[in-house]
Amino acid sequence: MADSDKYIEYLKDLPVIPEVAAKILGFAEDNLDISFKELEGIIKVDPGLTAKILRIANSALYARQKEITNLQMAITLLGFKNIKSLVLLVTASSMFSKMQKTNFHEYFWRHSLITAFIAKSVSQRCRKSSVAEEAFLSGLLHDIGQAVFFNYDSKTYLEILERRRNGEASLEELEDRYFGVTHKEVGGAILEKWNFPDIYVDTAREHNTLNIKSQYKSVIITVTIADLLAERLGFGDFTQDEMALYEKILPYTCLKESDITYYETKFIDEIKEDPFFKDSKTLFGLK
Repeated sequence: MADSDKYIEYLKDLPVIPEVAAKILGFAEDNLDISFKELEGIIKVDPGLTAKILRIANSALYARQKEITNLQMAITLLGFKNIKSLVLLVTASSMFSKMQKTNFHEYFWRHSLITAFIAKSVSQRCRKSSVAEEAFLSGLLHDIGQAVFFNYDSKTYLEILERRRNGEASLEELEDRYFGVTHKEVGGAILEKWNFPDIYVDTAREHNTLNIKSQYKSVIITVTIADLLAERLGFGDFTQDEMALYEKILPYTCLKESDITYYETKFIDEIKEDPFFKDSKTLFGLK
């Protein structure tokens, strides 16, 4: 089977990305041809999306002295880049309906959300706030290939996860054994199919590796350490393979021992009180 063909079987039953989200993703962030009025016109045709954007826009992440009461105000105050990020967040939360009301849904999105929040925090600690939003969303979407596998054959994928927990082999080795491809390869393929920006495609493909070829290497390293920290904190399976990678990747970050102590002892308690985290949990239907 040719490389270009091996994903087709797993992608054929995937949801189609909503038309509004597809249009927003199609615009480059430096696109000067689209006005805020045009952007508002595209989004407001989807009332559900509009309502969710306004709710999150009023959370602590974008806290303002004045409540954001309509889409035009949100776009004006937050700007295109942040609105695009919110569209991605809301879109991600509604993907893969087959996962809803399953233990895997809780396991998958909780890990992804914690990874996203840690990735954003690490970016800020490492004085890379300019890419914090991208790091957040890259963290949210980094394991999307796992959802693809679960969507395709939930029984087999749950067996893979159990075998991984038992130390039989690494996750990627097991995925390749059962499916002939890994969640990283499939994740990159689905995000590319959906026309997501390259930074998210590359992170899905190259997270949790030291041999990063992407131009977005810094963000991918940030997401990798966030992913491993999330697992270490109990949001995922922190196996011996992950521990070995964690020790190898940590020197490529700016994190000091005091930073690691912070994430291990204080971070989760702090974000549990964060209105944006609470809104995000609600958005993904998490307990």
